[in-house]
Amino acid sequence: MSVTESGLVGAAQRYLMNNYGPPLAAFVSGSGSVLVEDSGREVLDFLAGIAVCSLGHCHPTVTAAISEQAGKLIHTSNFFANEHGPEVARRLEDLLGIGEGRVFFGNSGAEANEAAIKLARRFAGEGRRRIVALEGGFHGRTFGALSATGQFAKQIPFEPLVPGFAHVRPGDIGALEAELTRGDVAAVMIEMLQGEAGVVPVPDEFVLAARELTTGNGTLLILDEVQTGFGRTGEWFAFQRLGIVPDMVTLAKAIASGFPVGALFARAEVASAFQPGDHGTTYGGQALAMAAARATIQTLVELDAPGLARTKGELLAKAVERLPGVTGVRGRGLLLGAMLERPIAKAVQTYALEEGLIVNAIGDSVVRLAPPLVVTEEEITAAVQRLGRALHRAEVEPGEGK
Repeated sequence: MSVTESGLVGAAQRYLMNNYGPPLAAFVSGSGSVLVEDSGREVLDFLAGIAVCSLGHCHPTVTAAISEQAGKLIHTSNFFANEHGPEVARRLEDLLGIGEGRVFFGNSGAEANEAAIKLARRFAGEGRRRIVALEGGFHGRTFGALSATGQFAKQIPFEPLVPGFAHVRPGDIGALEAELTRGDVAAVMIEMLQGEAGVVPVPDEFVLAARELTTGNGTLLILDEVQTGFGRTGEWFAFQRLGIVPDMVTLAKAIASGFPVGALFARAEVASAFQPGDHGTTYGGQALAMAAARATIQTLVELDAPGLARTKGELLAKAVERLPGVTGVRGRGLLLGAMLERPIAKAVQTYALEEGLIVNAIGDSVVRLAPPLVVTEEEITAAVQRLGRALHRAEVEPGEGK
């Protein structure tokens, strides 16, 4: 049986590993906030590839940049520089606004976090090897990033993990201080808005205390902005709302409109701990990836991405809060979690797709919404109507949507 005969969903189930579960649909094209299934049906995408496609699908500026670069040069190696990498790094330094630094480019958020963990230990030296992260945080599925992740159900099947990690409850300043007083912590790692835990903001006072405690202790502060970066929460980066200066920031997702790019930005003093050969990745920072990132960042700046997230996020949150079955909406900007009265999130996700809307169930009673930042008011209205119908169906037909 050929791929064509079995259909795209069937072919994926036959030939691909089952680590993502059965495909929910198959898409063959997209534009803006709309995806098109292989059947020709159009669907509103209010997940944006999990906060990746902030400019929507196939933004013409990014598409043109990728096409042009593919015709010039795709890849050499990291033995050589290319025309886009330094400019992307410069723009990151400008947008982050935490002073002079250096950038390591990889291919994903997990790679960015792996690099941060290694750099923290390299900078701290002997005697300071432990990383303190937060319960509920998510930093990736490679072994170092998984060890930092504070979601233990994800860790148990793959134990033993990388040693030297501890986790404290978000908001528990005393527990964090107790870990730091041991004198063996290289870095504290925080995901300020815990996306995979249900779009849960870490308390501001905890983040502020973490910066104060780490500074006083000579410990590094790593902020994971993989999902929250590039305007999604209403600031270029979520930490900027608090006015703090981290030592490292990890980035990915929206940086290149879906082209695989991750990045670690570190203050210059910290970055200098890495020496040639300490870390690397074959494809990181290659010309094609950097062309996509450069075009994406430039376009996000021109459109005022944080402003879009604030305006559209307020509109979306208020509309979703009014839906029957929703007890509240948490998050910031256009990274939102709709909290449900009943544990029917998975059914809501299923019915929403049938209604022509992509959302994401996180756990039993939270639905994540992260549409493109360029989403229109008309699309928000249509999406909320479809979500309302999905909620109603999940209430009256609970067994069908599981």
